[in-house]
Amino acid sequence: MRIRIARQDLLDAVNKVKSVVSARSALPILSHIFMEAAEGRVRLCTTDLKVSIECSVDCAVEEPGSLTVSCQRLASILSELPNAEIKMELGESNVVGLECGRIDTRLFSMSPEEFPPIRSFEDVEPLTFSQVLLKRLFTRTSFAICGDQARYNLTGLLFEIADGKLVVVATDGRRMSLCIEQDEIPSGINIRVIIPGKMVVELERLLTDEGSVKVYIDETQAAFAFNSVRVVTALIEGTFPNYEMVIPKKHDKEVVLETGSFQEAVRRTRTMTNEKFNSVRLSLNSGLLTLKVVTPDVGEYKEDMIADFDGSNIEIAFNPDFILDVLRHIDSEKVCLTLKDAVSPGLLKPYNPNQNETYVNVIMPIRI
Repeated sequence: MRIRIARQDLLDAVNKVKSVVSARSALPILSHIFMEAAEGRVRLCTTDLKVSIECSVDCAVEEPGSLTVSCQRLASILSELPNAEIKMELGESNVVGLECGRIDTRLFSMSPEEFPPIRSFEDVEPLTFSQVLLKRLFTRTSFAICGDQARYNLTGLLFEIADGKLVVVATDGRRMSLCIEQDEIPSGINIRVIIPGKMVVELERLLTDEGSVKVYIDETQAAFAFNSVRVVTALIEGTFPNYEMVIPKKHDKEVVLETGSFQEAVRRTRTMTNEKFNSVRLSLNSGLLTLKVVTPDVGEYKEDMIADFDGSNIEIAFNPDFILDVLRHIDSEKVCLTLKDAVSPGLLKPYNPNQNETYVNVIMPIRI
């Protein structure tokens, strides 16, 4: 393999694929980038055996072929080279040569035949969505993905298509975030899979606000292809909880708040908590919400704010981080908090009285 390519083009491609590479992998080949050149393009691939990323970029191919090279080393070198054309070739004994102006570098490598194959999905019919749609759904829910590997079926995002709508759900057992989309969703398709959290993070990083994305899904794997990038993942095996059963149905206390004001108030209460005592009490009286924090060895905090509420008085406590995670992703001017009592979960959602609910968050309370 021998190619000529602009240094910045190659660096951009390496930066897109390097995030799944672990420097301490049990298999040395997994710390490498696989590169394959043919027909005026070079394809870069990385994998950790669960998530794989491919990226293609234009270049001058003087001799087609393939090679592998240390991902960390290549990224470091490219970031320091002058912004000029690079000549890259595979020599004898798997030594990779890298020339840039007067700079000549040699990198020891491994045989490209050792690199694990990545599935092509040629036998799967893709679904097409806009990138901005999937990115919005993922970012609005992924913060609730469980990080505890002991609860493996919750360490990903439920991706469900049924009845002409797409539902994505994440939960860690203490909160649940659900987002529904009905536009652009094909009818007559039924899919229910769990996408690993690591894959969702990569998609949030790589998806843009323009263009479309082709989604390939089968029983065990999924792929997302867009902008000369393809991301492939193994799906999580297991059963995702029945999210419809988690959403409260009989809550009779509804408070409407200014989103920005509520977010600022909760953020201020967060400054008075610590890791051991991380809760904020919300006390609702007619037309008034009181936020209160009492933290041993730290102090107390209290703030009143105007609220659209005329139900019976209630006091409930929540983790302020859980509230802030939701408020950061609500773009409506007002937010609605629905409650039943001090021990039942709260429901936090945008306040859109004339629209169907498409973004719902359930938060478990902290016992007072």
